[in-house]
Amino acid sequence: MTNKKIDINQRIPLDTLYAVLESYLDDNYSDEYIIEQLRLHFDGENRLKKSLRIVKKIVSNNPLSDFILSNKEQVKVAIKKKTDRNLILIALLSSSFVFSYDVISILGKLFKVQNAVNREALTREASRIYGGNRALPNAIDSVIPMYLEAELFTRPQPGLYQWESGLTATTEITKQIYYESFKVVNSTDEVLDFHLSDPYFLFVEGL
Repeated sequence: MTNKKIDINQRIPLDTLYAVLESYLDDNYSDEYIIEQLRLHFDGENRLKKSLRIVKKIVSNNPLSDFILSNKEQVKVAIKKKTDRNLILIALLSSSFVFSYDVISILGKLFKVQNAVNREALTREASRIYGGNRALPNAIDSVIPMYLEAELFTRPQPGLYQWESGLTATTEITKQIYYESFKVVNSTDEVLDFHLSDPYFLFVEGL
């Protein structure tokens, strides 16, 4: 089995992504500003460089960057609302790192049959896609805290994830960005009705 590329090895706090996305929308975006935001959470030049690469891939180097910029005024309004902001940031994470999309989809599939999932089940399912990739545990530890921060689900105890209901997207642009993230990863031109049963959409109400 050929191991699928993971390419994410560091969590990024959502408040950092929010600040950087705002600067991007306001044309005040720079590596220096990103580093300044990252220093609020991380020490060490290696970790900062690693985090800078990830942030830039999520924001300015994202496959959806043109879409975001062409709808910047609507996005600026949407990200003022916490739930919409979290959904937009998770969509950007998923469209820039397929690993993130895969993990959300795995969790969605498992949550469809039970409202609590343990880490072992998640790792087992991820291993079906990524094989024996040694980066897998660290990658899971990188993305799970971002999902928890976005309130996609909760962690009542270490290694156990619990889901109750999806987050409500209150703006059309939030819904569109989430759709666009699905389209990018799945190389499709549109989201059809049958696509909405995909586990990736379990975490969003109102689509």
